[in-house]
Amino acid sequence: MPKNKNAFIRYRIIDTALRNRQKKYPTKKDLIEACSGLGTVSERTIDKDLYDMKYDEELGYFAPIEYNRKFNGYYYTDTDFSINKIPLKQEDLYALEFACGLLRQFEGIGPVKQFIQSVEKIEDFISMKRIAGETLDDVIQTEKSLSAKGNEFLGSLLKAIKERDELIVHYQRFGETMPKHYTYHPYVLKEYRNRWYVTGKDIGKKRMITLALERIKEILPTGKSFEPDATFEARKFFKHSFGISVIDDFKPEKIKLRFEPSEAPYIKSQPLHETQQIIEDSATAFVIQLEVIPSYELKSQILSYGDKVHILLPDGLQKEHVATLKNALKKYS
Repeated sequence: MPKNKNAFIRYRIIDTALRNRQKKYPTKKDLIEACSGLGTVSERTIDKDLYDMKYDEELGYFAPIEYNRKFNGYYYTDTDFSINKIPLKQEDLYALEFACGLLRQFEGIGPVKQFIQSVEKIEDFISMKRIAGETLDDVIQTEKSLSAKGNEFLGSLLKAIKERDELIVHYQRFGETMPKHYTYHPYVLKEYRNRWYVTGKDIGKKRMITLALERIKEILPTGKSFEPDATFEARKFFKHSFGISVIDDFKPEKIKLRFEPSEAPYIKSQPLHETQQIIEDSATAFVIQLEVIPSYELKSQILSYGDKVHILLPDGLQKEHVATLKNALKKYS
């Protein structure tokens, strides 16, 4: 198989040249010249391309290329042949339908809407609505968001991020009766547990804040553009966050957790956080350390392990966790 995309581009250029009715029998020099826009192309490269197009089983073209000695050029013995007409293999069809299914999970999102018609055309073309009498949903199930509220703002926010457009965002937090109004410079979109968030600068308080799209009421452009803060780096900003919470003046802490050994395979295969370090892995205990901001999302994650986890550090988080468990127990007493 070719090792880079240039080879695939050359195949198509060669295919076009061999099907050119106005200039039949292109020579090797003609093919080199046609591919010159891809950089230096040698006779050896063209020889290999022609060979691969004819014989490479993984490519599957099996192109009927022959050399005409009279005209010193190449041609297709089948004048109707084109590598663009090669039928897809069965595994390619499965992969295409799987990809279509994944894309459909996001069809309510603005930037993806324009592709849905193309997805439908692909589905019609490959005629793969059913697999051995079963629909795709019968054999592949993906996690679906029960609510796409706020996703209608994704297109506007993405445009504002790329074009550096200043916005007025009307935002209503849970529990508040009236929305607040932010003059806002959006920097990055982030998904967490099937919900979308935008992180940017609140110009009024000159601080970075993260807003949940489902709580945005309205977005209005101010007509102004902004210069991004050169000190902001998305990866660095979220490096020690657990979930989407990054709280001003909160510094990451070393969180040490001891799990039952039975939990070790799961936590090894899917770490809780990129900062995760294994401190102990024995028959009696599995201990890890994270360096994160102790957020609501982190506390909820720890609670989800029930009696399989013990917080070793820090003391404050341990006491808060114990208090939560005691309050929960009271509800059953």
